[in-house]
Amino acid sequence: MIKITKKQQTTIILDLNQESAQNSELDKFEADLLDMVYNIKFRNVNKKFQNKLNEDISKIKKSTKAFIPADKTSHFYKLDKTQHDKLPRDSITTTFKKASTDAANIIDSEAKSIAQELNIEDHTEQIAKQQAFITLKDHKNNFANHPTCCLINPTKSELGKVSKQILDNINSTMRKTTKLNQWKNTSDVTNWFTSIPDMQKHSFVSFDIDSFYPSITESLLSKAISFAKNYTTIRDKDIDIIMHCGKSLLFDKETAWTKKNQSDMFDVTMGSFDRAEVCELIGLFLLNNLSEKYGKNNVGLYRDDGLLRHANGPQSERTKKDITQEFEKQGLNISINTNLKTCNFLDVTLNLSDGTYYPYRKANNETLYIDSNSNHPPTIIKHLPATIGRRISDISSSKELFNQAKPHYESAIKQGGHDEKLMYTECKKPATHTAQNSCKKRERNIIWFNPPYSMNIQTNIGREFLNLVDKHFPKNHRYNKIFNKNNIKVSYSCTDNLQTIIKKHNRKILETSKTPSKENNCNCRGKNHCPLKNNCLTSSVVYNANVTTESDTIGKNYIGLTEGPFMQCYT
Repeated sequence: MIKITKKQQTTIILDLNQESAQNSELDKFEADLLDMVYNIKFRNVNKKFQNKLNEDISKIKKSTKAFIPADKTSHFYKLDKTQHDKLPRDSITTTFKKASTDAANIIDSEAKSIAQELNIEDHTEQIAKQQAFITLKDHKNNFANHPTCCLINPTKSELGKVSKQILDNINSTMRKTTKLNQWKNTSDVTNWFTSIPDMQKHSFVSFDIDSFYPSITESLLSKAISFAKNYTTIRDKDIDIIMHCGKSLLFDKETAWTKKNQSDMFDVTMGSFDRAEVCELIGLFLLNNLSEKYGKNNVGLYRDDGLLRHANGPQSERTKKDITQEFEKQGLNISINTNLKTCNFLDVTLNLSDGTYYPYRKANNETLYIDSNSNHPPTIIKHLPATIGRRISDISSSKELFNQAKPHYESAIKQGGHDEKLMYTECKKPATHTAQNSCKKRERNIIWFNPPYSMNIQTNIGREFLNLVDKHFPKNHRYNKIFNKNNIKVSYSCTDNLQTIIKKHNRKILETSKTPSKENNCNCRGKNHCPLKNNCLTSSVVYNANVTTESDTIGKNYIGLTEGPFMQCYT
């Protein structure tokens, strides 16, 4: 039991299972660190871009409409609450049904058992009931008259982090063993493309799995796991975790929904931690089926996008029909194109006629880069043009094609206030490892200090912090091996960007207005003596107190947060 006395002479008794000892040797460092924060110097920054940005932010915050992002472009659309609410509601009622009132408790109970078995129950949270949101499909036909949306479910299980690691190990082992062309990035695609012999004699078949995540069923995932067992060991416990993380609920205005055509609340959501790994596992299963018929070297898949090469001839329609049927067997629909000599895949265009590839971008998507006067750490802005140049070089098969593509990107960075020209760089092949350089080096444990960057701050916070480390942890200090400039690194983080500001604004506009209940806010016998002015049943109360013990009568400052109602901690 610890006695806590507040400045207002109110006494609180808290029952703490474990008392955390304060290290007195860090007191001076902590005091100087706080002084550094209090003594930060600011400056006025008058830049046209920042002034315009602040004006736009002010307009956004004053607007009574929500700003909804597009699905595949950088566009945003203004919708009032009535217009917005109709779109997700129509999408939800089409594919979802209301879940039972105890559905969330069932999932949490199962998750608790798994977490206890893994001994991680002390830092695993219950399923977070997050509001579903939408993006607008402005690339669809007749969007102006009949807007459609993509429904995003951000609700996810914390155990998805465990499932992600399990699936990542399974997928890595399978890729090495099966040698299937499951691509992880554009570089994998271009490497496969350049290895095609006699390109002029081949054509592409490109296919895209329609609504891949929502179409993944419990049965399909089970088939993929059974297939994976042929190449790697998968424990029953691991399967239970993977299948459990597939159970999900969609929340709309605090009402829980579950898929109509799925049993046991199964749904691989776009917001889940292991969504990409589940997609890859099923992709390997589908790739294997296609490879048995067309050959491993002739077909590849990146998430829900696939490419097949085949010899020129009249068999294209037959191939199209066979591939479509193969996916339909697994309950998946695809969009497919055949007889392609030129194909746009990811962010690159592949040309079989001359064996070249070059950057690809969607016609209706404007290319935007960070402005040179943006409130980003200077190192990010400084290296931006070189980074863009390397990227365009990597997806251009020659310097000539790079030069043809670069005017568009140079125009975009110039619009952002950058004067640098894009330079072509040869793609370097990874160095081969020899016996001398393949020995493992001991990895240093790095402690990162990530203060937020703002050009309105004059004080060099990174330098001041490292000076404090040198001051309080000299070479003869017992903690010098832990706290020194070799182990502590500084990297500035970014403050809220425009997307974050828009999300906060949308949350304020779209949240259902609720009138706070005035009942049962206080259960004190004498209302005049309530420590929180008749609100003592309020949850999540932050309080500041002085903590004393029998051995320490002076006490130390304590800032606490009540998990439940304040009166549960107050006596």
